[in-house]
Amino acid sequence: MERVSPHIQTCRYIHTPSSFARQSLLYVQEAGHLKSRDRHISRRSHLESYLFFIVLSGSGTVSIQDTHFALRSGDHVFLDCRQPYFHESSQDDPWELLWVHFNGTAMDGYWKYFTGHQKSSIFHPDNASPFQLLLEELLTLEETRSSNRELLENELLHRLATQLLLWQKEKDTDGHTDSTLSKLQEIRSYLDEHYTEKLSLDELANRFYISKYHMSREFKKSFGITMGNYLTSLRITKAKEMLRFSDLQIETIARNCGIEDNSYFNKVFQKAEGITAREYRRKWRGQ
Repeated sequence: MERVSPHIQTCRYIHTPSSFARQSLLYVQEAGHLKSRDRHISRRSHLESYLFFIVLSGSGTVSIQDTHFALRSGDHVFLDCRQPYFHESSQDDPWELLWVHFNGTAMDGYWKYFTGHQKSSIFHPDNASPFQLLLEELLTLEETRSSNRELLENELLHRLATQLLLWQKEKDTDGHTDSTLSKLQEIRSYLDEHYTEKLSLDELANRFYISKYHMSREFKKSFGITMGNYLTSLRITKAKEMLRFSDLQIETIARNCGIEDNSYFNKVFQKAEGITAREYRRKWRGQ
């Protein structure tokens, strides 16, 4: 449901994506610029779409799964429209918005990453927003309707989704003190140098004089990956190098990567790469 007052100026572009765009790209469903002189209400759910909008001026509220948030000029909002949401412009201070509804095959992954790293759906950049320029470029493409606009919009939407993740990651890092961030970098460097050894959270916590629970939480917050997954990824990467550029037996490679149990190594490798270590060696060597 959307109720629009006659006291609203809006520039809205509705797009029907091609079958190629639906199957392969991120694509615009609707984009626009709204300037309200009165109350504006929008309520939706179960919509196969993602919505990103910027409050350029004015104020209002947004409700995300029955939780209400006040919005003001400069707020940026990113929503999964499959979940119930509701937003409303203030009667006394009606807002001006830039928005885009979009979707695509990669969006579920972007959203999963976004929510998996405890991202807030509402944020307020301190400085000039790079997001506004992206939305304005999308509107220009929709207005001109060039023949290759779906490819260009795909590029802009990937940049938008990437900026959402990068901006939040930078803000997460800003929340650390210099000493905490320095210690986390030391821990990561230690993992890089000692991946061949058997390592435990207790040992690392004792070595760096830090609670293992705090260490685990802050490591993931800073680097976007758990310590265990980081170490596994590092070991698999080193194993791939040895599989391609040495003649070592796979059992030896596993031990050189800090994994004594060969069957466990094969299980972890196949989970990461989708093929066995032996198949990886054969394919990448062209045998």
